[in-house]
Amino acid sequence: MTVSVYRASAFVELAHDIKLFGAMLKSQAERQYGKALVSQALAQRVCTERKTQAGSILFLLHFGRKLTGLAGAFTPTDDALMNAVCLRDAATLLQTEGIQVDLEYRKRSLVFETPRKRVLVLAQHDGYALAALRRMHKTLVTHGEFDQIQLFTYLDEDGLAALSGPLYDPPRSSTPVPPDEVLVLALPLPRKMRVLTMPPGVL
Repeated sequence: MTVSVYRASAFVELAHDIKLFGAMLKSQAERQYGKALVSQALAQRVCTERKTQAGSILFLLHFGRKLTGLAGAFTPTDDALMNAVCLRDAATLLQTEGIQVDLEYRKRSLVFETPRKRVLVLAQHDGYALAALRRMHKTLVTHGEFDQIQLFTYLDEDGLAALSGPLYDPPRSSTPVPPDEVLVLALPLPRKMRVLTMPPGVL
């Protein structure tokens, strides 16, 4: 039996890819880098995996963080891992359409621009606090820094309606948020046969 030996340099690209969003689906990493490399990265504690509602997700351990210039240890929550994967999904869809994304503007978000609009993209797998969305709209869109906020989620149809309904059609005491200024979107949860397509209105 032949045992492959991997030098630390073999894991650098994978480690930087995980670092980019803070997490990565194990299945995606295996498709991009091969099962053997991912298996060795886990064995040599470059990263570890966590089973979540969105599937098995990789995040960096101390060795992997050191390879990418990060200091110390960090243990993310399941929610943080799923949010990171959701944001990666959003970025993948945009980049597939030839859109450049900026990950430097704000933590756990991205920014993109088209000839028509400048957009802040957020990702939260289970939705977002309604009050926080309203505040963000007032601060960032009403004051002109962005033309639109897009929130990507893994909500089902009922969850999406429960979030967007009070946002766009609130009780009389609240001002409705225009749907073209805060767009709430649902992506399918990562599954083996999932087809990831761009939701309407993103571009």
